[in-house]
Amino acid sequence: MRPIAILFLIFIVQSVLSQKKEPFSCAYSETKLATVLLDIEQHFHIRYSYADNIVASKKITLQRADYTLEQMNTEIELQTSLTIIQINKRYYSVFKASEEIEEHLQEVLVEGFLTKGISKSTEKVVISPQKVQALPGVTDADILLSLQQLPGVKSPNETASGLHIRGGTSDQNLILWDGIRMYHSGHLFGMISGFNPNVEQTVHYYNKATNPRFGERISSVIDIRPTDKIEDKLKINAGINALNADVYVQAPLVKNKLGLQIAARKSFTEWMQSPTFNTLAKKVFQNTNFKDFNNDSRFEFEDYSAKLNFVLNPKTDFSFTGILIDNYLNYNNPSGMAQSKSQKMDIRNHGYSFHWNQKYGSKWNQHILIHYSFYVFDYEKRQQNTDNFELFKKLNRITDSGLELNYDFNATENLMLEFGYQLSGNDISHSFSNKTRDIEVDLDKRQLFNITHSGYIQLKYLWKQWDLQAGARYNEFIKIRDKSFEPRLLLQRSFTQNFIGQLSYERKTQITSQVRESVTNDLSLENYIWVLSDKDDYPVQEADQYTSGLIYKTKSWLVDVDAYYKTINGITSIAFGSLQKNNSAIRNGSGFTKGLDILIRKSAATWRAWMTYTYQDSQNKFDEINGNRYFSINSESRHAFNLSFNKKWDKYSVALGWFWHSGKPYSVLDQSGNVAVFNTERLPSYHRLDISAIYQFAQRQSWSGKVGCSFYNIYNQHTIISKEYERQYASLQDLLNPRYAMQDYYSLGMTPNIFLRFNF
Repeated sequence: MRPIAILFLIFIVQSVLSQKKEPFSCAYSETKLATVLLDIEQHFHIRYSYADNIVASKKITLQRADYTLEQMNTEIELQTSLTIIQINKRYYSVFKASEEIEEHLQEVLVEGFLTKGISKSTEKVVISPQKVQALPGVTDADILLSLQQLPGVKSPNETASGLHIRGGTSDQNLILWDGIRMYHSGHLFGMISGFNPNVEQTVHYYNKATNPRFGERISSVIDIRPTDKIEDKLKINAGINALNADVYVQAPLVKNKLGLQIAARKSFTEWMQSPTFNTLAKKVFQNTNFKDFNNDSRFEFEDYSAKLNFVLNPKTDFSFTGILIDNYLNYNNPSGMAQSKSQKMDIRNHGYSFHWNQKYGSKWNQHILIHYSFYVFDYEKRQQNTDNFELFKKLNRITDSGLELNYDFNATENLMLEFGYQLSGNDISHSFSNKTRDIEVDLDKRQLFNITHSGYIQLKYLWKQWDLQAGARYNEFIKIRDKSFEPRLLLQRSFTQNFIGQLSYERKTQITSQVRESVTNDLSLENYIWVLSDKDDYPVQEADQYTSGLIYKTKSWLVDVDAYYKTINGITSIAFGSLQKNNSAIRNGSGFTKGLDILIRKSAATWRAWMTYTYQDSQNKFDEINGNRYFSINSESRHAFNLSFNKKWDKYSVALGWFWHSGKPYSVLDQSGNVAVFNTERLPSYHRLDISAIYQFAQRQSWSGKVGCSFYNIYNQHTIISKEYERQYASLQDLLNPRYAMQDYYSLGMTPNIFLRFNF
């Protein structure tokens, strides 16, 4: 489909839309408030903003009659003891009467930032996956794929977990799941998120002026928080799609006191390979010897999570959380009767956290967190015949644990202070070994650990049209004998009700990162390992980011513009894949990113259209490489454009999105296998069209059901998305004379997916 056709489809809809003002003829008998609110939204073309936990237990009964919007709101207030206020002509807020109205309204700058379920506050974007309507090409509200709809969030290699944000790499994103540090966030080598999107949770995404409570990474923060609420009755959410099946259970164990949440998701790719899996596998395993999957050669994944919430009294509550993400590959490739090959890969990340929330009067709040995370990457390649035996093993392990003491002090309605202390420890190791019948050699082996003491303070002050957030973080890295000071600042000014300006600055440091391994396996899939800074080969990374932004919003239009300049120090050449054949020494370097993010959104009662544009100029330089001159980073796409449309009517929701970005840079190898000039060539531009659709076929008091489908890259556009240097072998002989070749990697072809979901 041509882009002009998409534009025509989006804007022609305007001619048939109109606001409904006629009374609403309805009747309800002990119907869930959430269902009633949805019906009112559809009839009167309005939007309600509310927290799930305050409406979950509320029910409405109405006699058959014609009701105006005002009458409906009045009935809801009378029957539920909730309060409804009008924010503007279209938006209404539902909250408990005891809540501070001013505080509730100040939290949200933009409701429905892209679509329902995505909102923007002063310093972050909040996504509620279970509320998100259809997004183009996204099945089951995948968390990390949903983030890629936002301006400035890219995935150069078309994966869910490989998020590059404002010139940063994926390992520079801090991903938390209820306070647990996650080192592996994807399934199927990153093609889908490792977090079950059907768990009731919210995602807090920071890309600037990050609260100093968060450290450890120099790019973004993705803070995923499963709900703390205790349901009043058993709730079950279960579904299946073309890759996996999942179930989520919320069980009240003691009324209003103790509640349990359990979620499980398991693939069936090991015994049935759907067209969706085959398409993803073709993309993931290109340029490898992995061709067919069966009972002997299989891939599987699973993830599990559980959370126990306990409310001791209105001022004290506790929770305990656990999560496991696991990916397993076992591939056997017999090469005749006399020789056999096998490769196994197991990637696991599990963790636990304990939360204690305590209120001391009306002003003081305490949040204590204890967290633990363990990551292991285990790869084994075995080759055997009658005359020879070879075993190659690669291990990468991380233990991450810590304690946080966080405090909030609400001095006045307009002044709040946050401060705290954090203690964390990291133990990271990796090893590569090669074993034959004659010799066993450790190719590379390293283990480092560190203890970090951190303190932070943050001041939030509201004065008339001004919003000031200023703070700082101090880190002391004990074992590597280093320290860092990280100031953070955000200044917001509301010039009018519709026009808002922002300025911000932040500094961040990072001591754990991923680097490209010096010994490459045959897979060439997971050829990065986590390492800990030692101040020599792997220095502490430091980044400074300056931003300025403007927001213009009306009841139907939103324009959000953000310009930024970011510098980074302490990067290494090996981390950015800048190895040369005969010069594999690690080079230290620095870089910068200049960027512009633009979002323009037009909304109406039953549809939304939005356009995003990102400009990014990211360059690095390294000692003794490229004449110490700057050159574009490997993942840079200078221009990225997205045009999307979401339409909802009755029980249907459809989303359409067209994505385009310019090609990434690449270097050309000379005859000797070295790079003379870096990243002077560009790959062709990339584009695709995605479609998603959802049908709510049942909405009853006791259960509901929906079915949906998505088509990623519906016109099956195949484009080279990267050129990479791949080591041809990993034997002892090749260690002395390494051989490299340029490999072309192509984009994902047309990928269908379907899902069926029930709520009880």
